[in-house]
Amino acid sequence: MKQNTNLFNVIFILFSLSTVLAENKKSHRHHGAHVHGAAELSIAFDQLNGKIEFKAASEGILGFEHQPQTEKEKKALQETVDLFEKNISSWIQLDSSLGCVWTKENIGMISEKSDKADSEKSGKKHQGEHSNFVANMNVVCKKDIQKSKVTFDFKQLKRLKDIDVTVLVGEFQKSFEIKGRAVTIELK
Repeated sequence: MKQNTNLFNVIFILFSLSTVLAENKKSHRHHGAHVHGAAELSIAFDQLNGKIEFKAASEGILGFEHQPQTEKEKKALQETVDLFEKNISSWIQLDSSLGCVWTKENIGMISEKSDKADSEKSGKKHQGEHSNFVANMNVVCKKDIQKSKVTFDFKQLKRLKDIDVTVLVGEFQKSFEIKGRAVTIELK
């Protein structure tokens, strides 16, 4: 139970730090709540246990944001869920000698709640349904990932143009941006 509490504390700290780190990095633009073609990726590890959280506007992943209605849209959603579950560990490549095992917490489309009152407050016209595609994974490694390398390669997701990444592993913390190319970082 204590291990789960520690992991949740690390995740809370991760998201608190991601805002601070993004604001402090002048050349880096932190995305708002819903930007097409952009994603946010957070990685937190507490010793051998990690959590990966990916979030992007559904349009940038699926090509649509409304709940799937046609058979073609339902198939596209299911294929994308399957693609993420199968490939996320190759898009976020941890050193194979660490013996990490990935398990799906949840992967899918989540509708954003917006209403006419919110649109009026912001001064923008209500523009229909918005949703995000999320992938939350748990990772358990046999060895500590500190001082290893991680490679990020999301080129397979053609609609995705920009990913804001925040990593927190022990004392190591880093925020950076991925734009259409593979990026490798050292966790030290």
